[in-house]
Amino acid sequence: MKKPRLIIGGIVLILLLAGAAFVGARLLNEQGLPGLSLGGQGFSLGGSNSNGVHINRGDIQPAKELPQTRADINGVLDHRQDNSIFVGTGKVMMSVRRNIQSGEVQTPSSHDGPIVEVLVTTQTKIYQDVTMNQFDGPPPEGQKIQQILESGSHDGIGQSSMIYIWGRKMGDRFIADILVYSPPAFIKR
Repeated sequence: MKKPRLIIGGIVLILLLAGAAFVGARLLNEQGLPGLSLGGQGFSLGGSNSNGVHINRGDIQPAKELPQTRADINGVLDHRQDNSIFVGTGKVMMSVRRNIQSGEVQTPSSHDGPIVEVLVTTQTKIYQDVTMNQFDGPPPEGQKIQQILESGSHDGIGQSSMIYIWGRKMGDRFIADILVYSPPAFIKR
């Protein structure tokens, strides 16, 4: 009777060790950084547990260059085509991975809302949000943060950039009057 229990216990132990080895190997080969969730009342870095950082929208004081109204469209860059950018809207989830061997950073993202086409014209004022550059680590929770903008360009909008648009709807797409983009805050340029 003890022999079958010993065999079953050994099999369970081997499966647990194999699972731990799998997880350990993934962590050694790809350094997984916390996820980023945007949407709702603010953004969270590090997931929904208490170890993450959460910043409420009200903690960020808009730059003087921006309208005092909420953006008409906000989301993540999905793709671009000619003078249009396509913005994935809704709740945005982003993860960041750095390959230890190559140092390459990948920022896959997803969204749960529709993709909106935004036309960028020569009249569009384009800004890059550099607010997070003032911090060496995560921004302080519960403190007011002044948004800082610099002149940007259509070509500066890259993979997983967050996009904020003020403009007008024309048919199926938006015409951008003001476009603000920010690369993921945890990627140093």
